[in-house]
Amino acid sequence: MLGLWLVMILIALYQVPRLIRDQQRRTLLVFAIIWFLVTVYGSLVLSDVPVPRPTEVIYTFFARFSK
Repeated sequence: MLGLWLVMILIALYQVPRLIRDQQRRTLLVFAIIWFLVTVYGSLVLSDVPVPRPTEVIYTFFARFSK
């Protein structure tokens, strides 16, 4: 799990300063949300916590609206 956190921190250190410098606040917000979700999901998977696959979650979400 340490490897995951290291990679995620390196990605953030690479992307966040660019987005701040270019004043892309909306992109930074979306990046932060996705970065957080991926980090939490990856940590849960590596900790052997039973979590659903992302495609199952998306399918269930849209199946509710299609009825």
